[in-house]
Amino acid sequence: MSAELAKLRYLHLPRWTAAAVLAVAIVVGLALLIFPPSDPGRYASTSSFAMSIALTIAAIVFGVWIATLEFASGTWQRTLTAEPDRSTVLLAKLAVLLLGTIMLGVVAVGTTIGLGELAASRAAADVDADDVARQVVAVLPPAIAAGVVGFGFGLLAGSTGGGIAAAFAFVFVLDGFLTQIPGLGEWTFGQVTGDLQAKIAGDGTAEHALVASLLVTIAWAALILAPGWLRILRGDLK
Repeated sequence: MSAELAKLRYLHLPRWTAAAVLAVAIVVGLALLIFPPSDPGRYASTSSFAMSIALTIAAIVFGVWIATLEFASGTWQRTLTAEPDRSTVLLAKLAVLLLGTIMLGVVAVGTTIGLGELAASRAAADVDADDVARQVVAVLPPAIAAGVVGFGFGLLAGSTGGGIAAAFAFVFVLDGFLTQIPGLGEWTFGQVTGDLQAKIAGDGTAEHALVASLLVTIAWAALILAPGWLRILRGDLK
């Protein structure tokens, strides 16, 4: 665990990823300050949309990166010499992924909410601050799930580029095709994570209850994670 935390602290990609997400939060906040929208609802929707996209992409990239770092650097055997239990290694990586995503999400969401409230106050807009906070905070669980999906595809692909391409294709492309399959369309990853976000935000557009959306989101993440996990447990790693 300490080794994975050290990678999070000292290597470049986590820093640049975090900086990019925080830059999005600041730019969106400044845009709302400089160009206040005429519709008060846009303060919440603009902030939540920007954070949803930024955190989802960042979580996928971070998830793939932490899963494939040993493949890229050729250090799997050295890692397994220090800790022969492969599941322990993967659990440590997954824990750091969740911790890093949550920490970044909390800081980015807090920045976005603060700047959004400042912009609304400066414009004397009639905005419900609690509603803005709920809508922005609601983007966190889907982003965390996307990070786990990225982690799973990274383990399965065994390369950073391949894992990112597969994860992006699943989250942003394939999910749309799955919606056309009768019976599956209403339970796709995108649908249930969207419902999860809507329920937390207090939006009445969700098709499924909060618990059902959460459980199916976890099931999708586990389904993507399992093949790559088994590959690491049973494969000949170099």
